[in-house]
Amino acid sequence: MRRSAVLTMLAAIPAISAGAAVPREPFAKAHVFWMARAQSGAGEARLAEIDVWAEGTRLRAQVRGEPQVGEFSGLASQALHVAGGKVDPPRRKTLEHALQLALAAAPVLPHTNSDRIAGRPCRIVVEPLQAGITMTRCIWRGLPLSVELHDKDFSFHAAAMLVEEGAVALADLQPPAGAPAAPPAMSAGR
Repeated sequence: MRRSAVLTMLAAIPAISAGAAVPREPFAKAHVFWMARAQSGAGEARLAEIDVWAEGTRLRAQVRGEPQVGEFSGLASQALHVAGGKVDPPRRKTLEHALQLALAAAPVLPHTNSDRIAGRPCRIVVEPLQAGITMTRCIWRGLPLSVELHDKDFSFHAAAMLVEEGAVALADLQPPAGAPAAPPAMSAGR
């Protein structure tokens, strides 16, 4: 049994490092309020308040007070950045890029450590990403409650300050006006 667990873990490593699609764990029905800090090089740190709404396979996140940033919407393993009604890949080493990485599906590896964030138990997942970037997330029922992303000259930290379980309405999960429709294969029916 131990050997099969090791083989499963070794088989997962190339998929994780290559950025392959990972099936998304169903989300808790929740509204999570994050405080985030991003800093590139010696530049000034950017602070943001972020609302994340989730239920089942639907996810939506928005930076409070900054409508120009756009929204993040996730049905597949990667969250999409939608700005001005169009899917817009964010520039690297920005708050938007870090948010897109933070909201992507997390690989489920056996024997992960656990912690408690905002009163909720979560499992710690450390992921090596491309170009020497390391991301550590604490995942609760599919949602990251804390995120640390490090590169040699970029850092991003976000943590849940408030988790409202069961406080999501269908309107919270709708994409912004003018956003492209999701492909039929990605639509979640009830």
